Amino acid sequence: MTTINNSEERQQPLWSEERLSLFRYRLIRWFVRNGRALPWRGIKDPYKIWVSEIILQQTQVVQGWDYYLRFIEKYPTVGALAQAEDEEVLLLWQGLGYYSRAHNMLTAARQIVDRHGGSFPTTAKEVSQLKGIGPYTTAAIMSIAYDAPLAVVDGNVYRVLSRVEASEMPIDTTAGQKYYRALADRYLDRAQPGQYNQAIMDLGAMVCTPRNPLCHDCPLGELCLSRDRSELINLLPIKAKKTAVKTHYLDYFLYLTENHLFIEQRDKKGIWKSLYQFPLHYGTEAFLSPDEVARQIGEAWQSDQSVDLPPHKLTHRLLNIRIHICRPTGDGATPPSTGVQKIRIEEHPRYAFPKPLRAFLDRAFPPQK
Repeated sequence: MTTINNSEERQQPLWSEERLSLFRYRLIRWFVRNGRALPWRGIKDPYKIWVSEIILQQTQVVQGWDYYLRFIEKYPTVGALAQAEDEEVLLLWQGLGYYSRAHNMLTAARQIVDRHGGSFPTTAKEVSQLKGIGPYTTAAIMSIAYDAPLAVVDGNVYRVLSRVEASEMPIDTTAGQKYYRALADRYLDRAQPGQYNQAIMDLGAMVCTPRNPLCHDCPLGELCLSRDRSELINLLPIKAKKTAVKTHYLDYFLYLTENHLFIEQRDKKGIWKSLYQFPLHYGTEAFLSPDEVARQIGEAWQSDQSVDLPPHKLTHRLLNIRIHICRPTGDGATPPSTGVQKIRIEEHPRYAFPKPLRAFLDRAFPPQK
């Protein structure tokens, strides 16, 4: 591994006020000319900023854009969101994944109504006490909406600063996170913190990308100690540990009659909480065998087809999904599963399903227009 000197002798001139001022000036000048034109840019409404930040957690801008527009159209104010039904919000969120974000937003909106009379709080302490809002989102909302001098630290910021500093400090340790928070605070432009925070995030997303960064288009130029050193560019930022990806096997049972299908609602724990699904058998080693499927569904049903969906990858999990299409062997059969509900086939678009099941249903039973 490349050894980099992070001594006090190197850090002191690196952090001179002259260099920091030049860094901020070049970054913001680049942002004014090249920053992304996004629907939540140029606004000071903390509610809309909050919605955009939550949607963009674990979501690419290209995917989150339309969700943001639909969300704001349906819930233009925090009061409107607070009054929404949970299932209505989950249906709108369907396909974005990480559904705890939607649950947390609903809780936070209701907290704002109950504690702050429906007005979005104006202090960092109050904002940080809302459900689902951590240090990053607090800094983003406070700096962009209220010009508070708080530096954001996300994946883009870790990447930019680790490369600018040529630092091997791991970003996933307590010491490393403390180091980068202090570093981000030192680089922050306190005269225009909101614009600076958006600028450094755009630079990370557009120029200082994880792979094949556009170093020769970077406005920071010679200020970056990793520039033209490909071994460092590919190395940074460093993570001290890698999380193993666990494989899971999901056998779903689609109990299907001529006009109806059976669904169940997930509980409020784990992934896809409160979404709808088909009755499920969960395994960690393999799919069910044909004999096991037959025992699972009982004599009143028969599985006439099994469909394998494309593997669905989450952050630390790989989900292998198989759907067993089951039809009754006689009249009046009910699924052996408990807690299921019977719906008409054409009603399925009214229910929020996990992304792979939603894609399957839309292909198998296209929504009526």
